[in-house]
Amino acid sequence: MKDACPISFRKVDETIARLVALLVFVSAIVACFAYLPWIAAALAVDFFIRAFTTWPISYLAFLAKAIAKSIGLKPQPINAGPKVFAARVGFVFTVVIAALGFLNLTTVAVVLAGLLALFAGLEAFFAVCVGCHLYSLLNKLRG
Repeated sequence: MKDACPISFRKVDETIARLVALLVFVSAIVACFAYLPWIAAALAVDFFIRAFTTWPISYLAFLAKAIAKSIGLKPQPINAGPKVFAARVGFVFTVVIAALGFLNLTTVAVVLAGLLALFAGLEAFFAVCVGCHLYSLLNKLRG
């Protein structure tokens, strides 16, 4: 198999995607230090919307668009495939983090929230899409 990210004919704005990642980063850090599983649950809802629907109701995307507009950032269209795959991975992560938090399995929840923060931070600050690398690895393992 070819070592590539998932391809989509749909485009998303990389600027918005990176701002959303920054918001996820901040939310995951707050969830780590405040031990608030409802933050992970709220992130799971937003990841679900971005990962499995085309509904324009993602509150993180709405906030990111407002931030981008207010500081005059220019749109940068890119392939939506890697971002959708990463959102699906983020959805699974946040559902597990929220469930562990609500079950008072705080240590594991905090470790996973820290990983989520790391992945979101890599996207936000360095444009490194861990979901894309994971997708490539899964394709290699599939054969």
